[in-house]
Amino acid sequence: RHHRVDRSDPPRPLKTMTAFAVASLALARLGARDALPPRPRATAAPTRRARVGKPAKASAGAEPSSSASARRPLRMIVLRHSDSCTEDASLKDHDRPLTAWGRSAAAALCERVVDAEWADPDLVLCSASTRSRETLAAMQAVHAPLRDATTVFMGSLYAVAAMDGVTADHLKETIVEWAEKAENETAADGVTARAVRTVLCVGHNKGWEEAAGDFTGERVSLKVANAALIECASDDDGSLTWAKAFDESASGWTLRAVLTHGLPDPGACEAGPGDGGGQSGGPGDDGSGDEAWGEGAPFPA
Repeated sequence: RHHRVDRSDPPRPLKTMTAFAVASLALARLGARDALPPRPRATAAPTRRARVGKPAKASAGAEPSSSASARRPLRMIVLRHSDSCTEDASLKDHDRPLTAWGRSAAAALCERVVDAEWADPDLVLCSASTRSRETLAAMQAVHAPLRDATTVFMGSLYAVAAMDGVTADHLKETIVEWAEKAENETAADGVTARAVRTVLCVGHNKGWEEAAGDFTGERVSLKVANAALIECASDDDGSLTWAKAFDESASGWTLRAVLTHGLPDPGACEAGPGDGGGQSGGPGDDGSGDEAWGEGAPFPA
């Protein structure tokens, strides 16, 4: 099963309104855009997704039963894009590509996510920025099953990440909406899609760190090509839904780990000097790969 939706137009910068007003306007504008049609589905019979290096425990074509799937915990992978270069001043922040080191870091992070057995999401929500798209593509090149997930590219994930205190709520609403859509989707061959229990969110600071902290109640630091693994245990009867898990009355989310790429930081971006020392640049970059956010920082990191 594969479903890809692209809501990629970046919002225009709005600096004179409050964060909540900007968020409301940006999300309303982006939500009104028509999604592109999904890619045509393959006519071949579906095959079971197996983790890299791990043999399948069931015959090809087998999927977990709906009851077993419902009893799995809900998982979020809150993943910050990899390193991008700022050398080309003609590019908008939204359009900055990954550096060669950034592609390597994304691939290395993916291997660690695979080793942690968190690399088979059912739904991928990815910022429409170039550096986020390329991070996901670098991970898919390492772990092909990532391509099987319902994948949505959204301009709103770029917009909200630069605003104070709105990213967690936006992720909640977006995950609930798209999980329901993915679960209700039926493939052309009549096979009903599996339940969405793991969601990969690819995007930006400062919103990604804030959201991970809001979900878990812990302080979370996400440098480029880092991922927070967050889990909410399922109910005994398997009735836990995303909406219920996000409700304040639910038992809450647990930070299982923060995975890093594990590579040594580069001395400088291969595109040339003056680009933030090989780390994602932009206003407030402190050269550490984790931009220092100050008053008036206009772009997500």
